[in-house]
Amino acid sequence: MSFLMTRRHELDWLRIGLFALLVPHHVAVGFVDWGVDIYRFVNDRLAGDGLTLFIYWSHSWRLPSLFMIAGIGTWFLTSRGAGLLFIGRRLLRLGGPLLFGTIFINVYGGYAIAVMTGDASDFSAFWWKWATTPELGQVQHLWFLINLALYTVLCWPVFQFRERLGPAVPQPAILFAILILLSAVVVVLLKPYAAALTGDNYQFALYFLFFSGGYLIGADHNRFLKWASRRAWWLLAGAVLLFGCKVTLLAIALLEDVAAGQALATGGWLPAGLSPPNTTAFSMIEAATAWCWCVTALGLAARYFDSPSPVLSELNRAVFPFYVLHFPLTLVGLAVAAQFPAPWWVEFVLVLAFVFSAS
Repeated sequence: MSFLMTRRHELDWLRIGLFALLVPHHVAVGFVDWGVDIYRFVNDRLAGDGLTLFIYWSHSWRLPSLFMIAGIGTWFLTSRGAGLLFIGRRLLRLGGPLLFGTIFINVYGGYAIAVMTGDASDFSAFWWKWATTPELGQVQHLWFLINLALYTVLCWPVFQFRERLGPAVPQPAILFAILILLSAVVVVLLKPYAAALTGDNYQFALYFLFFSGGYLIGADHNRFLKWASRRAWWLLAGAVLLFGCKVTLLAIALLEDVAAGQALATGGWLPAGLSPPNTTAFSMIEAATAWCWCVTALGLAARYFDSPSPVLSELNRAVFPFYVLHFPLTLVGLAVAAQFPAPWWVEFVLVLAFVFSAS
């Protein structure tokens, strides 16, 4: 069956929606006090706990869902073949924007940070240093492309058995349970030893499971999407319940010891000599929460967004460049907004509008 015949519009809409969610998430980080640990500056007017809860909710499944949808998309891509030509084209498609974006686009976000922290020099001098002195931090949000390239290479041998894979995929409910269990094992075993923020340490293995799990979902996408669609509201109820449990356990840990609670959220409490409560339960719920929200999104997309649209193809084409562009623009927008004494929610909306329109 050809690629065009099997195209699923709900997956296109979901991919677009997931990448659109990146903007409010990244903008929101600039309006909370702990955002300074990530961006090195925050707005002069800060939001309350409600925005922090939104960020935490988004972060609990935003990146897992992107890797899952990338895995599903890779299944469709390999319908055209998965040989050397495929892997070469795939790595070029990921590596080209990674290199160009790091050198020529991320520099604007880096310069915005330098201006806000008082480290700025002339822009041309700043760019020259940026381009000729490679550092890991210059990659910024494009670390996603590095992980995606590595996951593609790691899974490449499996792609050769694509035609045999579909019949071997378990029933959707069983596959869903297996993916949750494997993810829980990864988080329980690896998270205590190192913190993770940008797809590193335990997140590298966790996101690999979402990518490879997405590929398996793609191999049986008709059956899996029907299953998720019929149970979308039950999945949503479960996702909300799990997220509530996750927040409750984190709140208990933070009230008991702030440092231990923060380590429970990010990982690495053992090397730090900290002992957060309920670590195993929290880690298992973290994995289950991510999968429940991801599959809920699949089910709702299959249920309500399975139709084509005149703008769908254009939005699909825009997703990748939008992703590359949005984060440096977010940093620039936040740096400009911080110069004005407007209420935080006004500046939040204005920065959102700027990033979407400029992208």
